[in-house]
Amino acid sequence: MLYEELMFDASLLLRFNIFKYLNQSTKKILAISQLSEDLDLNYQQSVIELNEVDQELAEIRPDHETIMMRAGKLNLENLNATVDEYRYHLLQQAVPFQFILYFLNDANPTIEQFCEKYFVSRSTVSRKIDKLKKHLKRFNIRFTYTEAGMSGDERLIRLALFDLLWLGTRGIECPINVDKHQLTKIIDTYKDYFPLSQTYFGTQEIKLFTSINMVRVQKKKFTKYDPRYNFLMKDNPYYDFTSLRDLIDMPMTTRQLKGETSFIYFLAHYSPFYTIRDDQSMKQALHDFDSRPNPVNDFVTEFRNFAKKVLFPDRPDIMDDPLVVSNMLNITFGYFIFRQPFPSMIELVLDPNAKQTRGEYILFQNIQNFMQMTKENPSYSFISSVHPMITRAFKRLLLPYFNQFPYAHNLKVGIALEHNAIFVRDLYRFLEDLRFIDAEPYDVSLKDDYDLIISSSSLLRKEKPNIPLFQLDFPYTKNELVPLYLELRNIYDKKNRVYE
Repeated sequence: MLYEELMFDASLLLRFNIFKYLNQSTKKILAISQLSEDLDLNYQQSVIELNEVDQELAEIRPDHETIMMRAGKLNLENLNATVDEYRYHLLQQAVPFQFILYFLNDANPTIEQFCEKYFVSRSTVSRKIDKLKKHLKRFNIRFTYTEAGMSGDERLIRLALFDLLWLGTRGIECPINVDKHQLTKIIDTYKDYFPLSQTYFGTQEIKLFTSINMVRVQKKKFTKYDPRYNFLMKDNPYYDFTSLRDLIDMPMTTRQLKGETSFIYFLAHYSPFYTIRDDQSMKQALHDFDSRPNPVNDFVTEFRNFAKKVLFPDRPDIMDDPLVVSNMLNITFGYFIFRQPFPSMIELVLDPNAKQTRGEYILFQNIQNFMQMTKENPSYSFISSVHPMITRAFKRLLLPYFNQFPYAHNLKVGIALEHNAIFVRDLYRFLEDLRFIDAEPYDVSLKDDYDLIISSSSLLRKEKPNIPLFQLDFPYTKNELVPLYLELRNIYDKKNRVYE
């Protein structure tokens, strides 16, 4: 289930989808009837919801000018909020988001006080957090109510909190109340361990991660040291286990300090964070994973050898690319530690029901075959319960490198334009640059063999109603070729989806 579906009730979700639709439109003036048709709403419902959206935009920007016009039209030039701003505004009305921020920021949170503060009944809270509750149950995390909060593995709780808060704020605001001076000191001490520190958004993510760690420690919700960290962290001088004591202004036992410090370092290694080649933390990770015998490095090495032969026989060097190797190590390390599903931002933003292309399906099947064989190896017993998740993660990581074209069917495009080289030259050049297009002058004898006809006339729409027709008027500009590309890509993706 996608993030907004988890967090919003039906009313908030509808308004969010309406705003996204408006924000993505390329039109300056839009008919409400068009919106109603595209979103499958009745006209009156559209007007009511649009007035709500308009009012909320005024709350976000006091100088907002209405988007509502006469004659059933919308002025989209007056949209003056971004998608992330509008999402965050709606989230502050959403019970799941309110509840999370309440138990993080309140000193003594209880369900009774929450209901009183937000004027909701306990049954309403239970109903509106039900989808999120089911999502968290996958990670053995549960909501608690006597003391409002969450129970389960504290590491998983913090990962879940990060995903739910980051996807709601995207860095525009840090909604957790912590001491800013202490926050800065902790970040400055540990940021170099994180590949995230190399990018602008990464620094914002570190800020939120650290804020969550701080507020959970303040509430005496501690993480524990996991012996599975040993091969990476034990007696490794790179990892400093002494500094945290001087950065936290509350008494902690040696065991608690060790658990919290180790979790900071775990956060640098649980997800495919590496995107920059000249990254010292990546080089250190590659060194550390290779320094001592461990099943994570052995498993990744075995997969790389398999992939060189089966997935990338023409480009085996891909599997020696430090970026690829380090990210596979991080993916595997997370599952080696938890041996179960754990919160992942990817799962909340990528549609789980999206159909695969043929090439994607081939890649997935090959990786899955490797996992099925390897899970029987006692050395890699840790993958027995998580190999489907590692398969998906490896597929997503490797898909950009995988040559899908041998498994794909190109589009056959017929060009039905005036016979003038000056008219058609730029169009043919544009289509030749697209690897998935086979274009030729339209041949009437081919009947229904074309995936798309490009024409300057609507005449063929009457003669060939079953074949999609893209009408390109003269004189066309490069800007007008953008919608053509989107149409071609859409048809290509549909043609190459796998429906097994």
